[in-house]
Amino acid sequence: MHKQVKTLPLNSLSSIGGYMKRHFFLTITIKITLSFLLFSTTAEAKLAGKNLLLVHGFQLEHLLSAPTDNGKADAENYWRNFEPATKNPESTRILHWPSHLRIEGQHGIAALLSEQLTTILSSGFCDNQCIIVTHSTGDLVTRYMLANKYSLLGPELAEKLKVAAVIDMAGAGGGTEIASVILDVINGINQSSTMVEIVKFISGVDLSAATTTGIVTDLQPNIARNLALNHMDAIPHLRIASTGNEDYFGFLSDMFIKGGDDSVVPLHSTCGAVFANSYSSCVKDLAMDGKVQHVNDAPHSSELYDYHYPIILSDALAHTDMNKDIRGNSMTFALEGASRYEDQNANALALLPEYEVVTFWWDWFNEYRLITGAQNKSVGRVIIDTFE
Repeated sequence: MHKQVKTLPLNSLSSIGGYMKRHFFLTITIKITLSFLLFSTTAEAKLAGKNLLLVHGFQLEHLLSAPTDNGKADAENYWRNFEPATKNPESTRILHWPSHLRIEGQHGIAALLSEQLTTILSSGFCDNQCIIVTHSTGDLVTRYMLANKYSLLGPELAEKLKVAAVIDMAGAGGGTEIASVILDVINGINQSSTMVEIVKFISGVDLSAATTTGIVTDLQPNIARNLALNHMDAIPHLRIASTGNEDYFGFLSDMFIKGGDDSVVPLHSTCGAVFANSYSSCVKDLAMDGKVQHVNDAPHSSELYDYHYPIILSDALAHTDMNKDIRGNSMTFALEGASRYEDQNANALALLPEYEVVTFWWDWFNEYRLITGAQNKSVGRVIIDTFE
């Protein structure tokens, strides 16, 4: 481990966690070279010289009207405002799937994705390893694909699906309690006018008119957590989690979700926790706003799924901010998750994070660990710069 410490003069901070304004602070910029993970950009298109697979999340409109192209156009639109450096057509492929289907089954989501991967892998696209970037339900879909690649692709192609790492933004691999609420409305179990209006306000559509439940069924925590736990590959899943509120419905969805959440997915899922418990952070030594402190209601490292490592946290980012060019949000770097990654992945690539340790006189000079310049960047740009 090599450390370079640079002390900067007093400065001012316009925002931290979206609410702290016009404070003076002492900044210590720490740039560390660790032996965990190197995500360098090659020709502004690759991470660590690897080709990319992008896997989108749940698309609510598919429950009302099934797409005629299996969601291809919607998938491309889903990533339209994501970091341009990740979307070079020569080194990036966007996988698509429709949300009106379930994951399993002869004509399910996994079967459709295996058809796409057959073409992609046959071209040698992942021969030098790929990095997969997921958002939301894309985490659950990807986890299932990787856990069942031999039965879905066959031995020859499965061996060609070589994955260096998976970066999960707001990962819903552990499900979300909001799925059960939506299912009740669709199935007519709770059709009270109040509940229908609440779900309509949260979702933006009248889901009582939906003709299918699709992957929402798989997103229930008890089902999601049993879909892809067998034969899990030793592939690092690097988690980006947050607890910011969506502008219009976050205060409502919070009523149904257990613990901290990003207005759609709870921390027990986005952190990669084994148990669907109520958590306020992903790691024991850091709050979501970057404050360095002990957090009682956070999962112990032994309570995270194997090969799942919280790396970037934020108390300001909302769920739908992750895959868009949204700026102005502070983010913090989880050293505990990164250290565990290093300990368990001795032959992995190296991570070059840059962050600041900030102290505030009005908070008794407690330390906050903030990713340098994150407030001026989108999540995609922070991925490019942090995983450098």
